Amino acid sequence: MERMTQLKKKIESVRAELEESLLQRDEFDSYYQKSTELDKLIEEYLEIKER
Repeated sequence: MERMTQLKKKIESVRAELEESLLQRDEFDSYYQKSTELDKLIEEYLEIKER
């Protein structure tokens, strides 16, 4: 259960970074990297939740 809590915090953190990256009009590669990191975290969270 602690892993889910950690993932939730990390997801929110990366989501905020992604939003900031968009607002700052960062390079595509930077935005894409944050986006894929967020996708992986959400995927891991959902896998744990399904168990």
